[in-house]
Amino acid sequence: MLSIIICSVLPERLRKISQNIDETIGVEYEIVTIDNREKCWSIARAYNEGARQAKYPNLFFVHEDVMFHSRNWGVIIENKLREPDCGVIGFAGSKVKLKCYSGWFHNNEWECTFLYQKKGNKTKLEACNVFLECPFEEVVTLDGLGLFVRKEVWNLYPFDEKLLIGFHCYDLDFSLQIAASKQYKNYVCCSHEVLVEHFSTGTYDQNWYRDTIRLHNLKWNKILPMKVHGLNLSKKKEKKNEEKYLNIFLRCLLDTNYPEKRTVLKEFLFYPFSWKHLGHCISNLYKYIK
Repeated sequence: MLSIIICSVLPERLRKISQNIDETIGVEYEIVTIDNREKCWSIARAYNEGARQAKYPNLFFVHEDVMFHSRNWGVIIENKLREPDCGVIGFAGSKVKLKCYSGWFHNNEWECTFLYQKKGNKTKLEACNVFLECPFEEVVTLDGLGLFVRKEVWNLYPFDEKLLIGFHCYDLDFSLQIAASKQYKNYVCCSHEVLVEHFSTGTYDQNWYRDTIRLHNLKWNKILPMKVHGLNLSKKKEKKNEEKYLNIFLRCLLDTNYPEKRTVLKEFLFYPFSWKHLGHCISNLYKYIK
């Protein structure tokens, strides 16, 4: 039994996903719609309100621009959620979250993804680190296009609507909270019996950078890095990747209209990089600081 929670702003998209779910889910369900056209709530608040209204023990927070291509997928998900240590299940995630600013993703080595992604006029099957023998792969972080979780777990770790007042980072924070508890494991669903298509990609504008920086500085910097159990990550490799991805984050941020570029750039220059890496970074960033 699944309570499906949708924060909706486009009635036609809501109609389509509702019909698609009805035709494919294969288990008892309800749809809890938060009409956000007038409320203009943050997605964290909308999802928490939807969860409070839900009558079933399993929750599914999902974007309205999603479509399932397989039938009876609800059976597969419900079976996994019955495992006592199952946390959140999604369709894209990472086995590592470093301390540096980032979303759920760092690189292909740690990424685990299994979904159809619409790109322009074509749809690409994105399958990264997926194995036939493993219908579910453990991860730390998850992308928010679709998140399954038991209501009892959400009750312990609801979306942080006090800190996250916009439409970004709710997925990163939610999955990190549950992974950090050490009670539950998060997973990417890699089963060929659960095929989902996502029609849009994320928006990495100045608001995303603002919320990402706030989330790291106010909540997660003292706890990260985090990785799945059994993954070998040496301190040398960890530091090297921290340097690399913080550099990438900053370069992308400086190409936006983010209003506090100088503050972030100053923080970057005082980061404890190796001298060789710092010199490389400064040469790459010269156009921004000259």
